[in-house]
Amino acid sequence: MIEVSFDKVNHILVVNWEGELSSDEIRKGYDILMEEVRIHKPKKLLLDLHNRGTIRRSDQRWVFSTVFPNILRTIGETVFVAIVLPVSLYFGLVGEMDGDELMHENNFLIIHHALYQEEAYRWLNTIYVSSTNLA
Repeated sequence: MIEVSFDKVNHILVVNWEGELSSDEIRKGYDILMEEVRIHKPKKLLLDLHNRGTIRRSDQRWVFSTVFPNILRTIGETVFVAIVLPVSLYFGLVGEMDGDELMHENNFLIIHHALYQEEAYRWLNTIYVSSTNLA
């Protein structure tokens, strides 16, 4: 299950995932996320995955090779993503990346790992982004 909300005060798109998910459910969930990205154009995202079951490597690669680049292209500016995830899963998530997926033109998708949602919010709130395109 995915729950997506936009925190208007902090200009953060908050995404909570829960449960065991099939590849189809993951792709449908990221379709929902992308619709919210198109609406709000957030420069800050909080992906809370700590209650989500593990996903297949091919689904992880798809997120990094398709979803994250689409977010960058849609926003057209540097994007900051805080991912709430147990440490044991985080290194497997980013270990196979080469980094090119997280660059588009002169913009980057910058990822920060957090163990708790509060920590993720603190990090995102330390990031200054210009007020252009803030919804």
